[in-house]
Amino acid sequence: MNNCRIRYTLLLVLLGVTLVWAQSTDDELVIDEPTENDLYVASRVVEVRSQVDGDLVAAGQRLIVDGDISGDAILAAQDIVLLSPVRDDLRAAGQHVRLTSPVSGHVVAAGQMVKVEQPIGEWAWLAGDTVEVLAKVGDDLKIRGRDVLIDSEIVGDVDIVGGELELGPNSIIHGNLRWRSNTVARISQDAEIYGELIEEPLPSFVEDLTSSQTYTLPLNTIVAVLALYLLFSRALRVHAERFETAPARSLLLGTALFFAIPPIAILLFFTGVGVLLGFTLLFMYFVLLILGMLTGLFAVSDLLLRKFYQQPLLWHSLGAIAVTVIAVSLLAKIPWIGVVLLAAILLTGIGALCWNFWAVLNGIGYGLNKEIPRPIEQA
Repeated sequence: MNNCRIRYTLLLVLLGVTLVWAQSTDDELVIDEPTENDLYVASRVVEVRSQVDGDLVAAGQRLIVDGDISGDAILAAQDIVLLSPVRDDLRAAGQHVRLTSPVSGHVVAAGQMVKVEQPIGEWAWLAGDTVEVLAKVGDDLKIRGRDVLIDSEIVGDVDIVGGELELGPNSIIHGNLRWRSNTVARISQDAEIYGELIEEPLPSFVEDLTSSQTYTLPLNTIVAVLALYLLFSRALRVHAERFETAPARSLLLGTALFFAIPPIAILLFFTGVGVLLGFTLLFMYFVLLILGMLTGLFAVSDLLLRKFYQQPLLWHSLGAIAVTVIAVSLLAKIPWIGVVLLAAILLTGIGALCWNFWAVLNGIGYGLNKEIPRPIEQA
């Protein structure tokens, strides 16, 4: 659990830094007038109190949705609270995700805690340390979690991979229940399963991925990259272009910065005037490592995505980010190869990020003066 807290703290630091950089956003943003089109917002605290006649894409530290959403809702934040209906699909990633209003379409949600308290019209894919489904799901349900509680009606099949499973007395499973774990499920005598109960051991590689040491890392990283993408999609695509067109020079610059900054900061500690500067430099170095890795992961996902789509849909980009992070997390477990892969992504990401930042400071503006294809926001 300590590692989980550390990783979530890193995520909060990242979100805080990115929101400070977002000069067009306020500290707290309240939407209290109806919106006739799609709505894209980012701030430390976002409250949507009125109807949105389109899609809602929001990022921040805390999101409260208390107005009807006629389209899709795509949310990334530390805390997400859904108080009003979503008429289409919901995709949410955060530390705490609570659905206290119905969703007409399907739901994809990930976080440390995911709690469903109102019906979901179609299928649902949920992932988290703790997952609770207390309301009806209109189709299949898939869950990846450490502690899973189901105490409601599930119209379709249920597929669960995790540590602990409890079926409450209100559970009604109309299809098959497939439970993959190394523990025995706790099933209430009042629970009803009309299909087949299939219990299987947890595959070794999945057990390693979902262990207490590593399970939340892909989820946290996905949330962080999504937050960066939703806030700074244009800037990230500029860095991705640098990553693709000049990988060797970006890698060289990133390597130089990675090894040069810590000794410089240590030297500053030995001078009376430079102590504060040394601490500042180390903090910037810490943030640079996080942003460099996330920038590199996005660049890899964007590079692979554009092999298939010249103008990808918004959900294509979001899906590519999730797939890339999970794939890299699995490949990172391979001895030597994993270390080399992570190092290459980190150092090249740092190099591309700092190279473009330096270009902007010097008025060169690499890639910023030409149109970069943006994802199509609505199919």
